[in-house]
Amino acid sequence: MLRDDLRTLWTEPRPPDAPARVRRDWALLAAVLAGVALEATLREQVVWRPVAVVFAVWLCLLPLWRRTRPQAMVTLAFGSVILLQVASLVAAPREPVGLYAGAVVLVLVYALPRWGSGREIVLGGAVILATGALCSVTDETPVLENVVGFVFLLLPGVVGAAVRFRVTARERQLEQVRSASASSSPGNCTTRWPTTCRPW
Repeated sequence: MLRDDLRTLWTEPRPPDAPARVRRDWALLAAVLAGVALEATLREQVVWRPVAVVFAVWLCLLPLWRRTRPQAMVTLAFGSVILLQVASLVAAPREPVGLYAGAVVLVLVYALPRWGSGREIVLGGAVILATGALCSVTDETPVLENVVGFVFLLLPGVVGAAVRFRVTARERQLEQVRSASASSSPGNCTTRWPTTCRPW
């Protein structure tokens, strides 16, 4: 049963007609870039400030392709998070390298199950989990905080999967209504009265 479910997930196609970009994408980009500028200017004690700002701007740009390339964007974003974690380990003193604006990667966690194919969801999810596990191992925070961080990281993905399920169910329901309406329309040809069938 589990193997069949995994096979079904693996072969699940992407949702059709995913928009490349909409107006709110540019609004999101402007908002997070403004947040980067404010944080980089006003926040004190930013470790490796130029590096942190460059990485933050990079992470802010990736959501522009979150619908058309969800797995690639997740891989790039969380690969960058791994690099930031490595930088934090070699920084003197050992302080986190990066800005709080990097939390924009949560948008990509949402977009992966919302717009990705089954294969992309599995592979991208593996990248997210591996990154979270690496950060938990290399971080010195308590176990409970790491668990809460994992939940906070995965929650957008759960929401994205729920939205996708709801939209898919609604589309199937509408398709059933259309099929039932077409089969009951007066112009429907039946074998009972073949002489009355006329093209509309």
